[in-house]
Amino acid sequence: MSSLTKGTILENAYEIIDEIGAGGGGIIYKARHLRLQTDVVVKKIKDEVRGKIRSRQEADILKKLKHPYLPRVYDFIETEDGVYTVMDFIHGENLDEAVKRHGKYSQKQVRKWAEQLGEALAYLHAQTPPIIHSDIKPANIMLTKEGNICLIDFNISLAMGGGMESAVGISAGFSPPEQYRDPALYAKVTHNYTMQRLAEDDKTELIRQTSGDDKTELLQQCSDDDETELLQQQPDEEMEFRAVCDLPGYTKLFGKGIDARSDIYSLGVTLYFLLTGAEPPMDFEKRIMVHELNVPVSEGFALILEKMTDLLPDRRYQNGGEFLKAIRNCHKLDHRYVAMRRKQLTIQGGALACLALGILTIFTGMYQVRREKSSAYYNLVHRAQEEMLDSDFEQAAELLEEAKEIFSMRIDAYEEEVYLLYLNEAYEDCIDLGESYINTTPFLLETEADKELFGNIYFIVGNAYFETGDYPNAENLLRNAFTYNESNGLYFRDHAITLARLGQVDEAKGQLERGIRLGIAQDSIYMAQGEIAHVKGEYESAAEYFKQTIATTSDIQMKKRAILLCVDVYRTIGYDAVDEEIALLEQYRSQFEGNGALVMTQYLAEAYARKAQSDETTAQQYYEKSLALFQSIYDSGYVTFQIQQNMVILYENMKRFDEAETLLLQMTQDYPERYEVYKRLAYLEADRQQMKENKDRDYQKMRAYYEQAKEKYAGKEQDMEMDMLDNMMKELVDGGWF
Repeated sequence: MSSLTKGTILENAYEIIDEIGAGGGGIIYKARHLRLQTDVVVKKIKDEVRGKIRSRQEADILKKLKHPYLPRVYDFIETEDGVYTVMDFIHGENLDEAVKRHGKYSQKQVRKWAEQLGEALAYLHAQTPPIIHSDIKPANIMLTKEGNICLIDFNISLAMGGGMESAVGISAGFSPPEQYRDPALYAKVTHNYTMQRLAEDDKTELIRQTSGDDKTELLQQCSDDDETELLQQQPDEEMEFRAVCDLPGYTKLFGKGIDARSDIYSLGVTLYFLLTGAEPPMDFEKRIMVHELNVPVSEGFALILEKMTDLLPDRRYQNGGEFLKAIRNCHKLDHRYVAMRRKQLTIQGGALACLALGILTIFTGMYQVRREKSSAYYNLVHRAQEEMLDSDFEQAAELLEEAKEIFSMRIDAYEEEVYLLYLNEAYEDCIDLGESYINTTPFLLETEADKELFGNIYFIVGNAYFETGDYPNAENLLRNAFTYNESNGLYFRDHAITLARLGQVDEAKGQLERGIRLGIAQDSIYMAQGEIAHVKGEYESAAEYFKQTIATTSDIQMKKRAILLCVDVYRTIGYDAVDEEIALLEQYRSQFEGNGALVMTQYLAEAYARKAQSDETTAQQYYEKSLALFQSIYDSGYVTFQIQQNMVILYENMKRFDEAETLLLQMTQDYPERYEVYKRLAYLEADRQQMKENKDRDYQKMRAYYEQAKEKYAGKEQDMEMDMLDNMMKELVDGGWF
């Protein structure tokens, strides 16, 4: 694989500064982004992987990633000489270097990093298709100056076939069994075989003194021909090799291919390294569990690490979302917590039993009173349901609180309370409240109906996770709902949709079939079929299914969801489908009220703006239509930063600079600490001056806005528009405008 030399300029945008490393996926360079004047990392993907990339769309997915614990992907480049990815250059030291300098870290510190890494993996694994890192190790985790982490080098999905059947490279000790191509490769990178080979070449001392990436690279220097040579050795050596191959359980995984569970294993081993300061053994049989070492770690954290590093993937956490939930609830695995909860429940149960006995023995007339209270309770719950249908969520909440005061141990009001938050689109609140009820269970589950309502809480919270884009947690909650109710076809429908979002198409089809057998309505079938088609890239079919859902459903929430999904399909297609997007939103916008109407109006306004961008001949007309809709949202009292910013951009595009400035100055009062307002003012002033003759230009106001933006921007996440603004100011200074 040819290398880039210092000074090479790639795609007229990135100047190579130096080669800084080589990993399993290719050569890594430090480079300079010439337009933004910032450091970036350029990685050349190995030539043998190149053919697998061109038929896939992961490059576009990578460029859309945005997460605080992942580097930004700037570009994906294909040239005659190779395939390259361009990402943020993360300043700091990697955790391999940090451990060598600092030594092992405390559980408190490692747990903080574990949660951050869990958030990053949950985000990557929730993409469609899931992005599998496949090379998580301390050297690929950067420690920033703020003490947070950044998971780098996550473009391994570019090397995947459709079935995740192959991975590029092995990181000895950190890669799970399924990542090894075959037993011979495993033998080569363990002491059972490789150490013998290296000793013959007088390299034993070299490997003893080598660690990290260099060690992995050294261990893989044996050529593929070594496998044949190994099998032709003397009988005693052949028996030793076969003993390696015949180890139970995990050896059957060799060559099976990687998935999200492989990342969980590598992360578990990495956390082990951070806690112990000891490099993991390359031989799986020589692993030592963290609880067997003299390391201060809680029982809960030890159990999580053991589950993560199980050699069999089915026994690990199945994705980043599951792991993230576990690490956030780590303390609940500690036997002290479990014992405390049991004691609480025992006391609670005893008190209720005593109360029930007292009631039965003292008041024979209590039955009638209880029946009247039950009637009042269910009347309040029913009235709350009616208020929810009318979108009067505040009144519904008050009625449910009254119901809970009558019977604090009945589940009905709690289930409706969670559903109320979901209907109100307060998804984060819905998740928090629902999970608190799942974990603490402040109500009794006395009947099958109660258990079904408990299943509904799992179902509702799962859907709330879905709406926030957290598909791994959504799948987990929806799957748990089946424990309490396997007769609700809607559970299977939404589980199928979530599985589709996770790229598990065959499993999604299976769950949909189960839902159909349970009698789900045709609109639900169309909805799930649309989701599956969308994931498969069959956009025309997906749009047709969603339109059939819209036409057949009488459920306003389902109709809204189907419309927005159809819009998402049209946006994926691009400008060619913008007219269909507009027609759909214009047709159905009037059918919604309240928050639903605002959402539809905002989507339509955005569609008008894209139409203006796609067709210069009608640009002014559609900019006006877009602005009118955003103004109507603004006038309704739904004033958000995003709405105001969209209006400013429209004013700018229409050259209505004074109106843009007036709104921006108002925003400086509404959002005094938002640097973006002053950034936009600086750009606006630059556009205004560009309309003038050179002799009439004055950039003083632009500089004043720029300086205010820079002051408020300090310490914030990198913003490419701020980088461009820096360059504009430099050019103005160099040009003598100040």
